[in-house]
Amino acid sequence: MIRKTKEDDFEQLVYLDANSGHIFYEKKPEWKKGISEWFRGMFDNINNDFYVYEEDGKIVGAIGLDKDFPIHNSCGIIFLAVLKEEHRKGIGKKLVQFIENKAKENGNERIFLYTGDDNTSAQGFYLKLGYEKINEFPGYYSWGQTAFLYGKKL
Repeated sequence: MIRKTKEDDFEQLVYLDANSGHIFYEKKPEWKKGISEWFRGMFDNINNDFYVYEEDGKIVGAIGLDKDFPIHNSCGIIFLAVLKEEHRKGIGKKLVQFIENKAKENGNERIFLYTGDDNTSAQGFYLKLGYEKINEFPGYYSWGQTAFLYGKKL
């Protein structure tokens, strides 16, 4: 079941991100300590909506939508995580399709997202869902990594 997040979900979302198998944390496991602070800023932003994928009362996936993406009639996926042990079960795909439908309901014509240049699994995932690589931004992230911008017409 997919539902909108509640404040009570916050700690589960932090756990989810830390245990999603994201390449970022595989390379820099010490950065898991900062997830709560980093995520709090996004979670409390009134321009962002978060939704969770829940099974038997446990959050196994989540997605975030930036409703204020700086391109006319567009929005952005700012967060997508699925517990590592739940990968390859279609949860991420369901979450992306859900958020694309929300975006259409909100009158958006396009949806965008950024991913790191080393996150080849995410790049392949988004390409399979019809996203196209639009641009590269060297040094985009604070630690100097290049970001790829992907987008899709809704």
